[in-house]
Amino acid sequence: MKKCILLVLVCFLLIHKGNAQFVSQFSQYMFVKESFNPAAIAEYNMITLNGIYKLQWVGIPGAPVDATFHGSMPISVGKQNGNVGISFDNETMGLFTKQVAEIQGAYKMNLASGTLSFGMNLGAINIGFAGDSVHIPTGSQGNDYHVAQGSDPMIPTSQVNGMALDLGLGAYFYTPRMYVGLSALNITEPTIRWTSTQTTYVGSMYYLTGGYNISLSNPYFTLKPAVLIKTNFVNAQADFDLLMDYKDKYWGGLAYRLNDSFIFTGGVNLNNGLSIGYAFDLPVTSILSSSFGSHEIMVSYHFNFSFVKRHSKYKSVRIL
Repeated sequence: MKKCILLVLVCFLLIHKGNAQFVSQFSQYMFVKESFNPAAIAEYNMITLNGIYKLQWVGIPGAPVDATFHGSMPISVGKQNGNVGISFDNETMGLFTKQVAEIQGAYKMNLASGTLSFGMNLGAINIGFAGDSVHIPTGSQGNDYHVAQGSDPMIPTSQVNGMALDLGLGAYFYTPRMYVGLSALNITEPTIRWTSTQTTYVGSMYYLTGGYNISLSNPYFTLKPAVLIKTNFVNAQADFDLLMDYKDKYWGGLAYRLNDSFIFTGGVNLNNGLSIGYAFDLPVTSILSSSFGSHEIMVSYHFNFSFVKRHSKYKSVRIL
């Protein structure tokens, strides 16, 4: 099983110049929309810190492990309002590693009954490959599996990594009841050069997302359907979510990732601005025979901080 998975990853991601798709996939995407649309940070009117840690396909050797962090704050320059932030992502998948560090900026304006924002990611992406850990099996591997003997000159035989410029753009419109966003990541299709003959690149990915808050007859409950569609115009994937919110404090719900998995999620908003969420992905494909599922933890913290020096004077009652 380990050899099969390794060969599939290598063949899929590396053929002289690999057509690689290093796209992070989070089940609780509605809480970190800035991970795929930089314009979404405009929705935050407080300093916001968001993070997700995901263990995908638990039980399968070399399965993806992803950790992402985003921090942002609102700013004003004259009469212009917007948000600035930073974004970090670290993922391992088989013998591959990916690190992304970017700055984010969003400009927002009033439009009709809502707010329209435009945003940008700008930073660097680093991709590494543990070539010294490659093992290419020889001979027959079962009745219907066979690989050629010897090594592949297109596969690095040592630890390699490379870095390239990365760019993302997005547009986002929101009101207190709904949101819709369109974005594109890895627009420059960063080419990572490992050696003079071995390179890989990250293809562009496009996202469409939307959500709506439906008030029920019981004012304590709010139904929150959402959808996320992502594509590179060769393949596409869609997440359909239905969350139920109780008193704007607790939430839980069910989602379906098309031809991939059912997702169960829940969480709580604490009184101090801290939110914690958990999601479990149950595969609906043949991968279920090797992995029971994926686990994901989300932590979000919102708070205010004034950078203006206080001039107010206070007098203790003890010295009146």
